Amino acid sequence: MLLCVLALAGGVVGPAVSQGPSGTIGLVITGWHHALQETPGVKAECPAGLNVSDLDNAKAQPHFIETRNRFGQPFSRGPNGEFASNVPMAVEDPIPFSELQTKVGYGLNLDGTADGRATPRTCKHDKFTSPEGVQVDNQMARVVGCTWGWRTGGFTDDFYNEEIFTNPVNRILIEVTGVDDERNDPNVEVHIYKGQDRLARDPAGKYIPLLTQRVDTRLPEYFSSAHGKIVDGVLITEPIPLARLPLRWIALTGERRIRDLRLRIPLDGPEPKGILAGYEDLKTWWNMQKAHIIALPASKQSPASEYRAAHRYADGFPDPATGQCTAISAAYRINTVRAFIVHPTTPGQRMTVARLGS
Repeated sequence: MLLCVLALAGGVVGPAVSQGPSGTIGLVITGWHHALQETPGVKAECPAGLNVSDLDNAKAQPHFIETRNRFGQPFSRGPNGEFASNVPMAVEDPIPFSELQTKVGYGLNLDGTADGRATPRTCKHDKFTSPEGVQVDNQMARVVGCTWGWRTGGFTDDFYNEEIFTNPVNRILIEVTGVDDERNDPNVEVHIYKGQDRLARDPAGKYIPLLTQRVDTRLPEYFSSAHGKIVDGVLITEPIPLARLPLRWIALTGERRIRDLRLRIPLDGPEPKGILAGYEDLKTWWNMQKAHIIALPASKQSPASEYRAAHRYADGFPDPATGQCTAISAAYRINTVRAFIVHPTTPGQRMTVARLGS
């Protein structure tokens, strides 16, 4: 059956597009959340409770009033007025940091081992066991899992996901080509692009599927590809050695750098939800945490302890000179919506059709 829609591109009404057996699936990311084990009351995963904020730690420091008066505000916690977000090792938190303690977790098996032993590309670490009984890697969960801002409904999580909607810098497109069967296909290609168009929501707040998303050809550094397959309706990719993803967060524009990025996305319905996982480059990840300085009290984050924990749990890509891992395994729950992906070309345009499975 053919379904014709009006494709909207940057506010311009395009030609009617037929939805048919194009061999291609188009998705646009609409949500991005840490994949965390979360239970009511939090005690199962965070027996010490949730973390306190940078401000709480500042107030607990000796000579808090003197330091505040000297440097003008409470976030200048270091001996020379350093912000913990900018110079985390100059600050010591007086209140102990709460870390995720559960053995149940979510993610993908990134290192290919069953026990987290060290390999040429990884440092020794403890794995999580998924609810399905699979050993998975997600050391970032140990760092952020007991911080309210990163959890479901937390300030940091909510703020970023609203920015996915409001700011096209955060527009990430996924295109699957060579699709013969959307239920089972052993050989497909998966492409990730920077997009340039806004998203649209209906009055109930649901994302509207099958709208046009143009590839932003001005930024090819944010393009990457991988071989993949579809098994029982689930898209599974091979690792992308290095994926750079655009990022606008609170007050900063930057990027994520994720090594060995993989996707696992069930393709049912107009709004597929799945897992994006890989090794976050620590330097790039921390650089974007500086945006949170204005939100630290609301998010209940403590940068000094968070920075130390991230480096303590880093498990990917050891530095050849020091042996210290430079990246940390991370898993994210991503929400997507089907979309028509347009590839601007000269003189015409190529359009990817977003198929809804039969």
